[in-house]
Parts: sequence; structure tokens; C-alpha cells
Amino acid sequence: MPPILIVESVSKQFQIQHNRPVTLKESIIRRLTGRYDKSSTFFALRDVSFSVEKGRTLGIIGHNGAGKSTLLRLLCGLGRPTKGRIKRLGQINGLLELGSGFHLDMTGRENLITGGILSGLMKRQVKEQEQKIIEFAELEEFIDQPVRTYSSGMFLRLAFATAVHFDPDVLIIDEVLAVGDSRFQKKCLDRLASFHTDGKTLILTSHDPDQIKSLCDEVLVLEEGRKVMQGDTESAMNCYNDLMRQRTEKRSAQLFGETLQSTLTLEQSNRMGTQEATIRIVRMYDAQGKATSVMRSGDSLTIELEYSITESLSDLALSLGIYNQANVKCFETQITSINTTLGHLTQQGSFSCQLPKLPLIPGLYYINVGLYPITWDYVYDYHWQMHPLHVVNGDKVPLSEISGVVSVYPNWSLIPKG
Repeated sequence: MPPILIVESVSKQFQIQHNRPVTLKESIIRRLTGRYDKSSTFFALRDVSFSVEKGRTLGIIGHNGAGKSTLLRLLCGLGRPTKGRIKRLGQINGLLELGSGFHLDMTGRENLITGGILSGLMKRQVKEQEQKIIEFAELEEFIDQPVRTYSSGMFLRLAFATAVHFDPDVLIIDEVLAVGDSRFQKKCLDRLASFHTDGKTLILTSHDPDQIKSLCDEVLVLEEGRKVMQGDTESAMNCYNDLMRQRTEKRSAQLFGETLQSTLTLEQSNRMGTQEATIRIVRMYDAQGKATSVMRSGDSLTIELEYSITESLSDLALSLGIYNQANVKCFETQITSINTTLGHLTQQGSFSCQLPKLPLIPGLYYINVGLYPITWDYVYDYHWQMHPLHVVNGDKVPLSEISGVVSVYPNWSLIPKG
């Protein structure tokens, strides 16, 4: 397939003003006295080159500040590269920010019509899609209300429906699928799968590895505004994880010096991190509240994490996952901000996670846990394959009859022909 989008040696530079005057009087005084504002330059992107073939889905991943959003904005034509060029060989629609481009005092209907016209469609073409957009967005009762009265979920539904129904050749999405309830997220993902089946091109960013793996044919990895690699999803995710490790080691060296770095990133013992926040103890309790590392399939399990943080940290992100011996993720939950989700973070304490039912196939599993800054840029403390959980069979059904991850025992019967 020929490329539909070509990026050639693109760099984007921004100028950052320091000590900017806040009033007109202050600005005039500075000019009269010859004290001008100090400024510096910052490269959000440096010499990035890649292409996307028609009908492919490209994921773009990287930590916060890697240049993902800047790149997507340039691809959509919102700004021009400082250096290099972008060749677009088809119509591009972008969904970059929740409700971006909406006029708050206009109704939902007026906004979708305006959005279609700005995308290059005739008003007649927009009207042909109008009812489908409204139905997909589930806004029949509110479409003629000003969008300033909409909830964030309503904003998302209208923005996504508007972007995807105008039939662009390339659809660009920046992380917005992380917003909204799980039902609508699935609806969006199904629509994107249909979009891909129709031979359209999709470019997206996401912090959800499963979303990247399920949607993308290939992945571009960015780090500090530079392209690191472009390849298959597994290689790209391994590259991203390696970059996370490198950032963690760099952070450790900056905080404590090179001599202590090896003790702070403990990969050889299945533990890694700067240790600014630490998981001191991981405990597991059965349904009766008894400490255990063995449970019956289908029973409840409570996991308690005892932690300690330095005084300089005011918030944390947390992950907890269950993996089998083959390192297949069976379950994972994340908290992006402890303060927002659980309340004020103390210097020492414990987190408790209760899983009412854990229907895993009998076998050996591991509880993997991690603490991170809320930007997820590096690792404070991550444990993998350190905390074993043995799941035993609680039923009389032979284990040879079932396989997989989830423990579901079938009831078979023969239906005779009448």
C-alpha cells in the first residue's frame, strides 16, 4: 500500500518566556528601562521522520512530554513545523482534545454542522450524516441545548461521533478514549475497528498498552521529542519499558549519585525503582481475614500494600496486577492519583484492595505491584514475580477438562432430537 501520510525530518521549536510582565504598566516600565523579558527555546520534536501506509493503524507512545500531542497537532495541520515537512495525501480529521473546536454557546447540532463544514464538507453532506451522529452520540434529547450545559461524557460522545462519521481518510485521536464509561469506550473501539476494516487509516496515542496492542498494526516510540523506533507492537512496548527503566536509573543517579544507583534499581532481584516511595510489605488475606499465599479458585482475596514515602512526595500513582507463570496479565488495576481516589497521602501507611471473587484456573500466579509519580515518567518501586499466589482447585471437575485463565466449569448436556 502507498503511504497516505509522510513526515520528513520534522522539528518543532517553542519559545518560552521567563518573568513575563503581568500588567501593561509593568511592560512599559521594562521597555523604558531596557529590561527585556528573558526567553529560551525548547524543541518539542527533533528530526522526526516516518510514514503511514493507507489502511494501517499507527500507535504513538512515549512518556508525558515526549512530543506525542505536538506531533498529532502538526499532523492535523494545527501549526507548522519549525523544520521539515508533512505530506498529507487524503482528508484528515482529528480528535485531539475533549470538545476542542466547540463553541460553548452554540448547540450540539450547530457545532456538529460547523465542524463538518470546517472539515471541508458541503452543508448538504453534513446534513446527510447529522442523524447518525446524534444517534451514535446518544444525545437525541440534548442536541439542541448549548454545549456549555453538557457533561464531559456528553462532550466526548459528540466530539467522537462528529469526527468519525465525516468519513475522513485519516482519523487522528489523542488519548480521548480514556474518557467516558466502559460501555461507550467499547462502542468507540467497535467503531474504530469498523473504520479500520473499511480501509481507513488511524493514528492514535494511548497510555493503555492493551488498547495499543488490540488496535495498532505498528507503533512509533518517541522519547524527548525524538523518534526511537517504529515497528511491531511487541517490540515497541519492550522498547517503551526499556526507556522507562533508563529514565528510572537516570533519576536515581541524579538523586543519589552513580555509586548508589545499583542499589536503587534492583532488576536482578525482580525489583526496580528510585525508592523515593517504597512498597515495604505485600500481604494477602483470604475470605476469613487469614494471611495466606494459597487460595481456592473463585474465593475472595484481599491484597494489602504497606508503603513508605519521602517527605517531598505529595501524591502517587499505583498499579496492581496478577500475572501467571508465562507473564500473561490476568488482571490489572491502576490508580492515577492516590490523593484524588483515596484521600490525603501520609508518609507511611497501607493500601488495601479487595477482590470479591478471583476465578482463576488453578496454578501459580504472581502479584505485581508498583508505585509511580502521577506523570508515570519513571518508577518509584516496582515488584514483579516477588509475591507468589497459589490457586488451588475447589471443585471436583478434573483440571484436564479446562484450560485458559478464567475458571469457568461448563455443564454439558445432550439435547435429543424430538
